Amino acid sequence: LKSHFGIVSMNQEPLKQPTQNEQPQQQVIYANLSGDQEATVIESMCVNCLKQGETKLLLTKIPFFKDVIIMSFACEECGFRNSEIQTGAIQEQGVKINVRMTNKKDLNREIVKSEHCTVKIPELDFEYPPASKKAMISTVEGLLQTFIDGLNQGLEERKEQDPAVCDQIEAFIQKLVNMRDGFGFPFHLIFDDPSGNSYIKNPFAPSSDPEMKIEKFHATKEQFEAMGFDPSNAIEEQKTIDHKDSLKQAHKMLDFTKSLDENDQLKDESLRFPTLCSSCGEMGENAMCTITVPYFKELIVMAFSCDNCGGKSREVKVGGEISEKAKKITFRIEKPDDLQRDVFKSESSVLIIPELDLELMSGTLGGVFTTVEGLINQISEHLKDNNPFFGDSADPQFKNAMQSTIQKLEGYSQFKDNEKFTIILDDPLANCFILNPFYPNDDPQIDVDVYDRTFEQNEELGLNDIKTENYEQKPNGGDKPEDKPKETA
Repeated sequence: LKSHFGIVSMNQEPLKQPTQNEQPQQQVIYANLSGDQEATVIESMCVNCLKQGETKLLLTKIPFFKDVIIMSFACEECGFRNSEIQTGAIQEQGVKINVRMTNKKDLNREIVKSEHCTVKIPELDFEYPPASKKAMISTVEGLLQTFIDGLNQGLEERKEQDPAVCDQIEAFIQKLVNMRDGFGFPFHLIFDDPSGNSYIKNPFAPSSDPEMKIEKFHATKEQFEAMGFDPSNAIEEQKTIDHKDSLKQAHKMLDFTKSLDENDQLKDESLRFPTLCSSCGEMGENAMCTITVPYFKELIVMAFSCDNCGGKSREVKVGGEISEKAKKITFRIEKPDDLQRDVFKSESSVLIIPELDLELMSGTLGGVFTTVEGLINQISEHLKDNNPFFGDSADPQFKNAMQSTIQKLEGYSQFKDNEKFTIILDDPLANCFILNPFYPNDDPQIDVDVYDRTFEQNEELGLNDIKTENYEQKPNGGDKPEDKPKETA
């Protein structure tokens, strides 16, 4: 905090300089959330009474919310208080969450709304822009109350200037009150967040929510600028880096203009080259190699590590062309040896375990090349560690359901009580693989269903706009519905 903000907590001792025999300890800026953390306290002016108040800052890590700065202000003179949360980083992709609210229980859904999120209620033609409120953690009912409080501010003063408009605002506020009190069902609540740091709780987790639709997207240049980032700076910064000098320091040279077959050095051993760390901005090392899975495809394995901040990441991608059709693999685990089978779950795959009514949407866990046991363990760890609504404050019903599912998964990973289960990998790109020890014969425990992708799947993958021949014709892909004539107003 001292190096980043130029401030020191009044409750903290000055930092000691390491001696010659002592190794300098790495300073942790965003520590894991725990009860032992102490907030940094600074004196600041109260915006309400202009007297001295007290601001507390806590830099921490919250699962699914990455690095956050929690700020709380209190003034003992006038009693004014304020609190807010700021995210330390944005996600790689933005998120759009559309939930249909149908009953009073939905009003208790917990939400995380970042400072870059736009909230919409289509039934009221209502939009709450990002600049209206800082980041908040609340419930749907609390969010509606925030809208009501915002519209009520200064309403009495405006009545004298424009009574007709104020009457319309009061009528609109009453509609929001009806929704808050549970008399406006059904209605839709939409979170559109280019930073990817907003969430709405799924009360059916780890099962899918039939009333929730989540879409991932890449932020546009205009959205980056609205969040306070300048994409051109990143582009210019990349241009100033001398890639030739960086690659000369690498372990091997790779010609990206050639196919994988022509880059023999990539097959012999891993390629290593320096890469900027997305967390601290210092130079780290990225290792990349290809492996060939028998009777499947080539996989590109990438692993990044940063010695400066300790950041690590891994990624597995499929090489080669895009498959013409989609593939659904159903694997029935019936004996302990089945847990040791090799499995590759691609980033585009949906993973389903019917016995638990568990469904992981595409993108969850990323690309994973492991065993069935390793895959089950990763799912269990993901549910435990990366759920912002699975903590001490979670409601008992939701917490018990999550704990029961995690216990079941832990039992599956050890084949406890010889309990059989099923894993389904549904991949529109047909990039998933489960080892068949009976090859070239069929495996009696595996069912493979090859089917044509729908137009919606092609649209989500961006394949409808790809055209490599017959350019004069209109792009088409999947089972596209017939074009309808446009209606004019």
